[in-house]
Amino acid sequence: MIFYICMMALPVLQVFVLWFCVNINSIFLAFKTYDYETGQYFWNAFTNFKNVFYDFGRIPFFGASIRNTGIIYLANLIIGTPLSVLFSFYLYKKMPMSGVFKTILFVPHILSALIMVVIYKYFVDRAIPTITEIFTGKQIEGLLANSDTTLATIIFYNIWTGFGTSTVMYSSTMAGISESIVEAAKLDGITPLKELWHITIPLIWPTFATFVVVGFAGLFMNQAALYNFFGDNAEYSLYTFGYYFYVSMRTSSITQYPYLAALGLILTAVALPLTFALRKLMDRLGPKTI
Repeated sequence: MIFYICMMALPVLQVFVLWFCVNINSIFLAFKTYDYETGQYFWNAFTNFKNVFYDFGRIPFFGASIRNTGIIYLANLIIGTPLSVLFSFYLYKKMPMSGVFKTILFVPHILSALIMVVIYKYFVDRAIPTITEIFTGKQIEGLLANSDTTLATIIFYNIWTGFGTSTVMYSSTMAGISESIVEAAKLDGITPLKELWHITIPLIWPTFATFVVVGFAGLFMNQAALYNFFGDNAEYSLYTFGYYFYVSMRTSSITQYPYLAALGLILTAVALPLTFALRKLMDRLGPKTI
């Protein structure tokens, strides 16, 4: 029992200090409003929540935020996650030019995020139109400047810059796979793709599931590097909830804080049960031991 208490004390303390103590004021703030005359907050029950639900059907960028937040998460899940596993397997097996490949994947994490954004903007808005004109004779808009391709360009950037951390975690987990299992499979004539599907993925499933669940848990806080690209001036059609919160906290007055706190609680109430449900689903889909 003493051992159990000591082991559980740290995570409980961490949750209490880093979540409860940090957010307790925001939770109470969601049920308050600001009075200009007294310069203080006072209770107003659920008025902020009513305003938020009313604005969901009235303010256009709320609909765009829901759409873009979902699209960016699904793009990272459906495209980024499988590619991260595949790239990690490539590095783990030390295939040809794996060192060069590793450098390319880690460059976004070596350089400053702002430097990467500047380089990326020059490439997609200047280099690509110039190259296209040289080879085809056609003049096109930059990929960020063209409203039809802006969101896709940003999604590509987020997927590319997200490879570094996940690749490190996946390849490190793969390095812990017993060599005897792999050697026995090779004796039976297993191919690299079958090794990846039947051996590697089942043995790294806990890490894979953790990335999927943690990514979903941060769904409404992901600003998709929009601030790095556009500052406070992103088009409403590109908004995500993470970007909206970040810009609003920088530019809004203290009178808006209760409204933002109420919106945060509503999104938490949506994300929390779905995160636990996703965790159970990933456990159910994972490999079973007998």
